[in-house]
Amino acid sequence: MTDAAGRLAEYAGGVLAQPQSRSHTADLKLSPSERAVLVGLPDLNTALKQRLDAPSRGVRSFSFTLDELARICLALAEALLCVQGRDIVKVLSVAGKVTDRLNEAVGEQAVAPKAKRSTPRSAAKPGKPKPVESTGSVYQLKITLKDIRPPVWRRVVVPDCSLAELHEVIQAAMGWENYHLYDFEVGGGRYTDPRGMGELDTEDASRARLSALVPKEKFKFGYTYDFGDDWKHEVLVERVLPPEKGRKYSLCVDGKRACPPEDVGGPWGYEEYLEAIRDPSHERHEELLEWGGDFDPEEFDLEGVNKQLRRLR
Repeated sequence: MTDAAGRLAEYAGGVLAQPQSRSHTADLKLSPSERAVLVGLPDLNTALKQRLDAPSRGVRSFSFTLDELARICLALAEALLCVQGRDIVKVLSVAGKVTDRLNEAVGEQAVAPKAKRSTPRSAAKPGKPKPVESTGSVYQLKITLKDIRPPVWRRVVVPDCSLAELHEVIQAAMGWENYHLYDFEVGGGRYTDPRGMGELDTEDASRARLSALVPKEKFKFGYTYDFGDDWKHEVLVERVLPPEKGRKYSLCVDGKRACPPEDVGGPWGYEEYLEAIRDPSHERHEELLEWGGDFDPEEFDLEGVNKQLRRLR
């Protein structure tokens, strides 16, 4: 859990470095179980614990400054370094929720002098990437979700594009829903959506193109989605090719298995989820069947993936 903790701590530190973090506020709805996780954090300050520990049976909304949300993230990051077993899933789930709300709030604060977005950033549907002419090279990439066995992977062919556009392709190809933060690690550099990232040592993913970053075939780089669940992907550049005349990109040419459900709790939570839905005697069998709906981990719909990718063109 070291990487997930590090990302959370770095993100929170970037927000704390912003002077306006103490003045801008955001509401966060928390269930009793989520509040219990936060109250149990050893590194969360007493004042915040007392506010969260107020008696209430149902979901309750709390108003926090960005500074307070960032400090909650720091306490969650510390907890991720020592929690074990099922507690990992609980902490990851709450960390994802708090981080997403903090990121929304930072984005809202950044555009406050202008018209507000009608849709929170984390809930917005993926936007269309900028059009890319099919000239020059196209890249055959194999995207593999790490720490999952048997592996979940996709093989896609994309034109020269920005990493921000590649993020949209990976989301559509894998089956993610673009609810959370992401970053790429390429050749020692980190790239992400610059909105709401505070003082993090990252570069703008919309200004970094594959052709400038990928030196050759067989080059590998990393992509992480959801800093709570911490879904890590390996991106392998299998081939660099001339575009086929008349063919439109991006497209998926192969793949295996379904993407895990959003907010399942990372690889550890996904493992428990699969165990529970397969075993009628598991204590969470009915709960997780209802939560996840009709889910087949072996399903892969190539035509459905390409339908999603066509929407990005």
